[in-house]
Amino acid sequence: MTNLDPEICYQIREARRAAKLSQIVVANDIGCKQSALSMFEQGDGTKLSDESIKKLADKFGIDISQKKSSVQATPDGAVVAQRTVSESKVGFCPNPRCPTNHIYEVEGRTLYLPDRAAADPVGGKFCAMCGEVLMKVCPNCGAHVHDGGFCSVCGESYISV
Repeated sequence: MTNLDPEICYQIREARRAAKLSQIVVANDIGCKQSALSMFEQGDGTKLSDESIKKLADKFGIDISQKKSSVQATPDGAVVAQRTVSESKVGFCPNPRCPTNHIYEVEGRTLYLPDRAAADPVGGKFCAMCGEVLMKVCPNCGAHVHDGGFCSVCGESYISV
C-alpha cells in the first residue's frame, strides 16, 4: 500500500492513543516492530506490510479500502507522499536571521536548527518573532516537516543561507 493516504496513518495513531495503548503493545499485537509502527504513525504508509496495515485498520475500525494518495519518488527511489502546507500543524521560520533559528557549526559549516515551537506557537501562518511566512513542508522535497535541522526524506537542510 505504497499509496496509502498519510491521513489514515494519523487516524490510526489517534485511535491507538484514544484506546490508551502503547506502540509496543500494538506492534506486538499485529506482529511488527515498534519503530516501524512509529514511522507509520508519522505518515509513512510504506513502513508496514499490507497485512500489518489491514490488522491495524481492523483493530481500530478504520476503513482503508479507498484511501489512496498521490506519491512522488525522490531521486534515490524512495516514495514520499505529497503533503500540502495546510496539512502540517507547526511550521518553521525560513529566515536564517530569525532568533527562532539557532546557529551551530559542524566541520566548519554553519547550520541552523529551527525552533518550531518559538516560531509557530499557535499553528499560524507567520513567524511569531520576525513575521516571515512559515514553512510547513520541506522546501526541497515537500515532505512533512519534523523537529531537527534536516529533512529525513531528502537529507537537505530546512534553512539555507
